[in-house]
Amino acid sequence: MQVSDLTFRLKLLFIGFLSPLLVLVGLTLSSPYWLKSSETYQKSDLAVLEITNPLPSKKILKAVATLSQREDFKKLLLVIREDKTQNLLYSPQERETKIKEHLNSIGINPNIVSSLIIPGTKMGDTDEASKNLLKIAVSDNLGSILLLCREYETKRVLGTYRKTLSSLPIKVTAYGFPTDVSGSNWFLTEDGVREITGEFVRYLYSYIRGIL
Repeated sequence: MQVSDLTFRLKLLFIGFLSPLLVLVGLTLSSPYWLKSSETYQKSDLAVLEITNPLPSKKILKAVATLSQREDFKKLLLVIREDKTQNLLYSPQERETKIKEHLNSIGINPNIVSSLIIPGTKMGDTDEASKNLLKIAVSDNLGSILLLCREYETKRVLGTYRKTLSSLPIKVTAYGFPTDVSGSNWFLTEDGVREITGEFVRYLYSYIRGIL
């Protein structure tokens, strides 16, 4: 084999396989810097908290209470997914009751807290939640919405809700709960790798599906 042929084949290998792989690795390593939104949140008529785990952590609920005490939102909507695996621990109604009881114990008036339960037959993701919120926004004539989510979810969640609610004159902003994971240490712990890579995959999936 001539040297020129070998060089040409190596170039094809690099362009066809190694280049996309290097791009994917580079995007993954830099994902913490562009997964979160740099926008500032604004006071809103309604705050939306999606419950992705059986129960949110006390740290998150305390942060919600702090926002409420600062009057950053007037009402709080809990979006709870009806999931069979989670129902082995708590039903959606039990989860709603436990969350409301804890919020009440840390200073949030239960009268401003409502819930939206998404049936298990639905997708149950942020896209489905935003479609349900579209109906609420119209019926309640909302002017602004504040999305409460984890720090590295803000860009995906914000983009999804804004696209769904784009037909309405509603200001949508997001507040990201601070995390111990940063762009320089996320790959040092199992929880950090799980959080960043999991959100990275969800963001790409949402983008491919045309949700963002």
